Order: sequence, then C-alpha cells, then structure tokens
Amino acid sequence: MTFAADASAIFDGPLGVDATYTPAWAGPPDPEPEDLAIRVMPDLSDSQDGFGAGTFVSASAGFWVLVSDVAAPAAGDTITVDGATYTVQGEPVRDERRLKWRIEARPA
Repeated sequence: MTFAADASAIFDGPLGVDATYTPAWAGPPDPEPEDLAIRVMPDLSDSQDGFGAGTFVSASAGFWVLVSDVAAPAAGDTITVDGATYTVQGEPVRDERRLKWRIEARPA
C-alpha cells in the first residue's frame, strides 16, 4: 500500500469527518465555484501564543485536508463541518510527503 492510499484510508476511517469545501468566489464574470464534498480531520484544540513575557490561550480551528481532494486551498475559502462554517485564513501548508494540507481557519 502506498503512503497516498494509507492517508486516504485514515481520512475515510473514524478520524475523518464529512465536510463541504467552498472556494471563494471573485464574482462575475468568473463562474461561481462548485462545493466539494470532502473528508477532513479537524483539530479544534486551543493554541498558546506568547506575547512579551506572557502567554495567552485562544480557541483555534485547523483542518487536515487531502491534497487529492483540494488542489489549491486559499484564504477566504470556507469549510463547513457539522453545520459550522470556518473561513480559511493564512497560507495552507502541505506535509513533508505532499499528501495533505494543514489549513488554519476561523469561525465564519
């Protein structure tokens, strides 16, 4: 089994959840983008960030998404999971094998 097949099996298993990925629309004359039915592995854990001598904790939303499902995620796109919509922020990054994206998002 290849790494790509292993990654797909993990996303298709109990760690993955159904989601809808919607690319941002630039508006006319561009055609409205199609929603994509995908599987994601959400990471909704808190993040700790340092500021000066202090540290603050904040809620964060991140998602692992297969590159084979979403070729070019971009800031402004949205991910909907269980009725909650998140807006992609920042620049998504791929893992070392280029199989999955790490996408940071915020509640829409």
